[in-house]
Amino acid sequence: MGKPTFAPNPETSASITSASSASGILLSGFDNSAAAEHFALITHGLDRHRLRIFNVRSGTVNNDYTADDKERFTCLSWGNIRADGGLGQVDNRVRKRKASSTLTKVVVMGTQSGTIIMFSLGHGDIVKRLANVHTQPITDFVLNKAGTKGYSIAEDNYIVEWNIEEGQEIRKWKADAKNVRRLRLSHCETKLATAGHTISLWNLGDRKVIKKYTGHASAVMGLVFSQQDDILVSFAEDDRYINVWDAQTNNTNTNSITALTLEDNTQHIHFSSVEPSVLAVSEDGTCGVWQNAASTLSIRNGPPRRKIMRGAMTRSADTNISVTASQDDETRIPIISARFVSDYNGRSIMIARGSSIKPMFEVVPYINEESGAILENINLSRQLITNYLIEDSSLAASNLKKTSKSYDESKVKVVGNTDFTIHTSASLTDNDVRPNAADLTIEEKLEAMELAEQNDESNSPDLSKKKKTKGKSATVTTQSLQTALVQALHSKDSALLEGCLRQRNPEVIAATVRRFPTAYVIPLLLQLIDKFQEKPVRAQEIMDWIRPVLQIHTAYLMTVPDLVKKLSNFYQAMDTRVSVLPKLLTLNGRLDIVTTQIDSRAHKLGSLNQHTVKDEKPRSVYVEQVSDDEAEPSDDEEDGDSMDVDGEDEDTTDLGYSDISDDDGLEMDSDDEDSDME
Repeated sequence: MGKPTFAPNPETSASITSASSASGILLSGFDNSAAAEHFALITHGLDRHRLRIFNVRSGTVNNDYTADDKERFTCLSWGNIRADGGLGQVDNRVRKRKASSTLTKVVVMGTQSGTIIMFSLGHGDIVKRLANVHTQPITDFVLNKAGTKGYSIAEDNYIVEWNIEEGQEIRKWKADAKNVRRLRLSHCETKLATAGHTISLWNLGDRKVIKKYTGHASAVMGLVFSQQDDILVSFAEDDRYINVWDAQTNNTNTNSITALTLEDNTQHIHFSSVEPSVLAVSEDGTCGVWQNAASTLSIRNGPPRRKIMRGAMTRSADTNISVTASQDDETRIPIISARFVSDYNGRSIMIARGSSIKPMFEVVPYINEESGAILENINLSRQLITNYLIEDSSLAASNLKKTSKSYDESKVKVVGNTDFTIHTSASLTDNDVRPNAADLTIEEKLEAMELAEQNDESNSPDLSKKKKTKGKSATVTTQSLQTALVQALHSKDSALLEGCLRQRNPEVIAATVRRFPTAYVIPLLLQLIDKFQEKPVRAQEIMDWIRPVLQIHTAYLMTVPDLVKKLSNFYQAMDTRVSVLPKLLTLNGRLDIVTTQIDSRAHKLGSLNQHTVKDEKPRSVYVEQVSDDEAEPSDDEEDGDSMDVDGEDEDTTDLGYSDISDDDGLEMDSDDEDSDME
């Protein structure tokens, strides 16, 4: 109708949060069967488009197809084609057999390169390609019921009739208007409706325009015929009005019969096959239903004539279907797509709602079975399912409350660096026992621990500065981090816990987790999972901590009886993520466990060998005596000596120094000196 669009009223409309929006969906739609058995969904993959076909009744993925590297999908439709093995062949010997073959359900997708591809659910692959006719991206395609013909429209503004069995063009003609984006075939297959900014009704026999409808201010995005082909319903881009047109060919009426209105812009429409009812899905995630869509409202007495005509021309929905989250009534779960189905005598709607990763399907009746009257606004309360795959964070929160205990100051003992060292009787002083240690803050305790480390290092002058610096940094970081984590879990100090989780060094994290007491493993793991659920954006940061906890403390976690219940949400999220790339991610997890076990064994063996080497004494020691008046060697000689030592081979090692005495060595040096002086 060309009416301006209106934003929803924030006081009366439910808010759509970013977590509940169905982002990432390019194209979607139910199949053409009466029960809506399958649902096709096209989304962005890693670097290409991805098609997934869901079984509506079970909610599982039946087929999965990823486009080629440079292939981009521009439109999607459902249909049926011949299922025999001679798809695309034109051999006359099998034509009779083709006529009696069964139909297979296909998803037809137009591409940006002008090619039309057909994905068969039975074959699980592309079974036909229609190419070399369109030169611009395909905007729409439709198949006839027999699966023998198809009609396409592209941005080159040509309408093409296809022979599906041969995969070739039958005829091609230019559209009567520019920017034609949509087309729809009537149920009797004698009329074809095309739509851009205007709608044209074609007679397929002579390819002439029967009627032309105008009234949309923007490009038409959806068309649908009624079951008797006497009504045509359309909606335009960024428009909340749905126009109903007279599609009968025995009259010249091109005016809109009525306009159906929504609170937000329309995204999808469908016409019922058992009654003249229309449904529409809006951008705010609600679905409106109109019974007897072609009828106008009765004129009421009282208002001025101008308002009477406007009220008679527009109709609001007889019922609105919306879905809200059970956790929060103000959070709306968007309806992605909807379609009339045969359940409840054809007076019900199949809706797809929620996440684009795993949509949920549900049949919603809109008629009261007892009275037969249409239900008023239908509001469904369902569990929120987002694109982050975290379906219920309340379960993790309740489990965390069961394991967490209230903080009692009288039962807390703050441990430090000195508590892990062995004191002798001489080193113990009155300062070691501090009755007011509980009054110190965490910052003061950490400073005291650093001072104790510096005092211990200052008493050991044998070590070099470089070694002392390295040892100090590693010891203080690992031990202080472990102590701070234990204190944070005791006192429920979220700020201190966040400060500990900022550590991203994998070696420090692994060393801290390895020394972590097993009594605090479960509370730490639940805290990490809780943060992972609150902000999935921090998944990489939190997984740097969760991974070593699960790998290093695997033996302990296997002994926890109710571990599955405590980590159920985390298991579900991980299983859903792994299902995207199951083989690769499962192999990665197994390799991580194997390499971690190998590193742990190597670490233990290395520590044992280190103690053994320290206890052993060298078998022989060579000391070279040099006189005081001997000239210092030059730089070249030093380099040569170092090269000889570094490059010492097995023969030199076998000879040793037993055959040459010290005196001989001195005499040779003195002779060389005398010769140089002369």
